[in-house]
Amino acid sequence: MSFDFKRHFESLTDFLFGELLPDEWISLSYSAEDTSFLRMNHAKVRQNGFVQQAALSVTLYKKGKTYSFAQGLSRIFEQDRETLAEALETARRTASLLPDDPYQSIPQASGRSETVYGGALIPQQKIEQTLLEPAADLDFTGLFAQGTLCRGAANTAGARHWFQTETFSLDYSVWLENGRAIKGLYAGREWKQAEYEKRIAEARQQLKILALPPKKLEPGKYRAFIAPYALTDVVEFFSWNGFGERAMQQGESAYLALKEGREHFSEAFNLMQDFSIGVEPAFNGEGEAAPEKLTVIEKGALVNTLVSSRSEKQYGIKSNGAGVSEAFRSAVIGEGALAESDALKELGTGIYISNFHYLNWSDTATARVTGMTRFACLWVENGKIVAPIADMRWDESLYNMFGANLLAVTKERYLFAETSTYEERAVGGCLLPGILVKDFNCTL
Repeated sequence: MSFDFKRHFESLTDFLFGELLPDEWISLSYSAEDTSFLRMNHAKVRQNGFVQQAALSVTLYKKGKTYSFAQGLSRIFEQDRETLAEALETARRTASLLPDDPYQSIPQASGRSETVYGGALIPQQKIEQTLLEPAADLDFTGLFAQGTLCRGAANTAGARHWFQTETFSLDYSVWLENGRAIKGLYAGREWKQAEYEKRIAEARQQLKILALPPKKLEPGKYRAFIAPYALTDVVEFFSWNGFGERAMQQGESAYLALKEGREHFSEAFNLMQDFSIGVEPAFNGEGEAAPEKLTVIEKGALVNTLVSSRSEKQYGIKSNGAGVSEAFRSAVIGEGALAESDALKELGTGIYISNFHYLNWSDTATARVTGMTRFACLWVENGKIVAPIADMRWDESLYNMFGANLLAVTKERYLFAETSTYEERAVGGCLLPGILVKDFNCTL
């Protein structure tokens, strides 16, 4: 990382704090990246490049008013100071026109931290060779990104936090001429060539299955093994109408029945917010630090919700460092006892689900989610893969998936780093096992 992002963050923070008037407080968050990108299809380079950028988000608290703004940065120190001084003056004028904020939460946190996770990434000059040679004869398509991600947060109460990590993500698919494909994600902090080549070898074997005529399943309930990668899409539903205290209080959470004891998950299901996996900072944009590990579900029971300082003021429930949105961060599902190598045998006859697609709530109050199977989802008979399945729509309650219908959880878990690159490369990720369920409801 040639540019000193940490020095940049500290310099701009000191400058902004020095510009404040006696009746003003601020919290700010800083994001930056130094990333290499590679787009490919047919196992050939189609686009490669580099992105080095930084941005700052600021919330101003003044005379009962709360106003937030964001500003892209040039990384030229003096120019950025001038830009921020102008933005602060604009924020003052705009804030004066706003109504009072009844739940204004002026920053009180004063902790400090610095967390740096190193990585083992592909040498820059070997990215193309490393990715493409093992898949040279395949219709291999995808987006690869790797590099350093930085986040900083500070406030006028004295908090100052720095987070830096090195991650990679390869979001890829391997296609057949019949239009069927295998979709995969290899992501984390340490690139392992043997693991990557193993995945390519497995894709080759799966392509032979996908070349067979697909089996059309009738609507009904099936035994299913849901692979870790498929669960990455389900994790989003822990944030959306999820485990935030505000959503609980306002009756918008899909897990209100869990909190009230009307529903429950399986004793085999454990869910935690765990920042030690190294893909996201524990602090939020207000400079408040969450616990490194926070148990949300323990043996099927709700233990904690995600509480922001704003919700603390509104509902009187102590904050645990959640951001304003109270989204779930760094989700970790606890391991089970099922060996991944035994998954097909334990499945017996049913569906091996490698990917989900287009998920949405179908009934939030009962935590019902609908979606599609897609890519290499396979029909298994007596522990043997026999055919791909035609894509099916499913509709299932998470209270069933992680509750009464949960049969087993794998010992093995996989780290998935966030793949979003919209405007900037995102931090975040999850550590997930695979799960075996019964009566998985396929509707069309």
